[in-house]
Amino acid sequence: MKTRRVFLGIAGAAVVASGSWLVTGRPVRYGTLASVETSADSTPSPGPAIERVTLTTSRGRTLTCLLRGPAAPPSPSGAPALLVAGGRRTGRNAVRYLDSAYAGMALSCDYPWAELVRLRGARFLLRLPRLRAEIVATPQALSVAATYLVRRAGEGAPLAAVGASLGVPPVAAWAAADTRPRAVALLYGGGELWRLLAANLSEDVRSAWLRPIVARLLGAALRPIEPVRTVGRIAPRPLLVIASADDAWIPRRSVEALFGAAGEPK
Repeated sequence: MKTRRVFLGIAGAAVVASGSWLVTGRPVRYGTLASVETSADSTPSPGPAIERVTLTTSRGRTLTCLLRGPAAPPSPSGAPALLVAGGRRTGRNAVRYLDSAYAGMALSCDYPWAELVRLRGARFLLRLPRLRAEIVATPQALSVAATYLVRRAGEGAPLAAVGASLGVPPVAAWAAADTRPRAVALLYGGGELWRLLAANLSEDVRSAWLRPIVARLLGAALRPIEPVRTVGRIAPRPLLVIASADDAWIPRRSVEALFGAAGEPK
């Protein structure tokens, strides 16, 4: 019994220390769009042409993106230009999943922090503050990408935002603070991020009693992009939320929290 109490005390102290350390990761700064490099995309793809785009900001940050046609601005169909943020393993390739008949421009970018997420063990723990700093700065990256997309699509072209899965929190946070997107779609994501984390930490945190504690700490660290805090400010622009009742990764209560926090029309 004594050994167990000592173990629980050490584990609790480690969780508190890790949580305090994690929250110290301040968001990085992107600044404004400074330069653009484009090149042909070498991956065969049906539908409109796709080109590779590298965006560099005034703070020296870079974003690697894919821009999907049409080539001549503005879109002759009047379709909005789409800024798309997909899942972690999708990144800039999210535009490849759009219907080939879609006539508007679309841009999606890699997450600058994707490589950090792939780390494991001690290397991952040591980089948690940096990872947090990168993740909560993602809305800034979307703002830079939107600036380029609007420039390419033409000032008269409407802009819309799509966040899917991991892209839901940063898209909601960006659209809440940026008036340029006229409509927003959030697909297969949710609010109350700690619930999402708790539902997806079973492999990384084996202990059932420790898992919700870790999830709460991580949720607190990601509070700047917590969708429940941000999604309400998208109104009165239209918001579309799509989810599945049987999604093993996104708890229904998390989806309901997101939808409940959103303003009309939704």
